[in-house]
Amino acid sequence: MGLLKLKLPPFPKRARGTVAGAGTVVPTDQHQSVNEADPYSFQVAHRRLAWLLRISAGTNIALLFTIVVLANAIATMIPLKTTEVALVRSYDANDKIYRIEPIAKNVYGFDVAMEGIAKRYVRECLEIDSVTQVERMRFCSRVADGKYFERFTKDRKAEVEKEIKGGLTRSIMIETAERIEAVGNTYKYSVELLQIDKRNGVLVEQRKLRAYLNITTRPHRVHPVDKYENPHGFTVLEMSLKERANA
Repeated sequence: MGLLKLKLPPFPKRARGTVAGAGTVVPTDQHQSVNEADPYSFQVAHRRLAWLLRISAGTNIALLFTIVVLANAIATMIPLKTTEVALVRSYDANDKIYRIEPIAKNVYGFDVAMEGIAKRYVRECLEIDSVTQVERMRFCSRVADGKYFERFTKDRKAEVEKEIKGGLTRSIMIETAERIEAVGNTYKYSVELLQIDKRNGVLVEQRKLRAYLNITTRPHRVHPVDKYENPHGFTVLEMSLKERANA
């Protein structure tokens, strides 16, 4: 029995213009005339494409880095959407009374807001002006404890009416305000002020006073027109005045 002979097709020869060696790119024969006229054009075009590829890769890496940084920044800012400050809400569409939830003391800006209400309350309560007297007393009643404010107005009503009829105008200049202690949910403030009395435009007297206030936070109910007057739920429990030295 003889050996079986297999006849294999001849190995194809390398076409002209293919890769000649490592690191060298030779153009094919499709544009032979162009290559013969400018033998370096293909190499230049290849190098340009290589540089464009490098630039594109670098740009993509930079864009990816920017996207990662922006995504991290957005993820950091997402918790800022939560609201923890005072809440004004109505329980149904027909409500005529709004419930004011008090501000929490761990909320950013709590001390600044309470100091502001202490300054405003002292100024609004102690000033005497026939034009704004009613409106100022209305504000004071909204931010003060009911029983305390009733005693306050009872003690001062006759005096204020007498001074207004006599042409007196009393202005209050707040100099400093400082929280001196906190006991539980009650905060005590010291407010230094200058009281200036004028009668018919003529200066009558100047007095340096110090007001002491006890302030707390509590929920309360208000009418719709008043819901933004004291949205943090501050309540003045008491206020007293003392003379300061005129140094």
